[in-house]
Amino acid sequence: MLVKIVDHKGKERYINPIYVKALTAKSPTETEIEISGWSSKVRVKQPVEDVALAVNVAMPDAAAYIAAQEDEKAAQDAAAAATAVIG
Repeated sequence: MLVKIVDHKGKERYINPIYVKALTAKSPTETEIEISGWSSKVRVKQPVEDVALAVNVAMPDAAAYIAAQEDEKAAQDAAAAATAVIG
């Protein structure tokens, strides 16, 4: 699930919580969000606790997400191995 944030300039952005690397409190009312793959950090006018709560609520269940990723990787590996044996 994407999380809507409004940066300190008032620009709306939607972020994928899976790619949030770090939240840093810059003041009691401002948080800096580091997002994997983005060249710059995003600053929002919200306390770090509020941003963390929004990201955590939107985050898929970590165990289920990891299990699904491992299943997908195993299926890809099996398909690659079958191709290698056949080809």
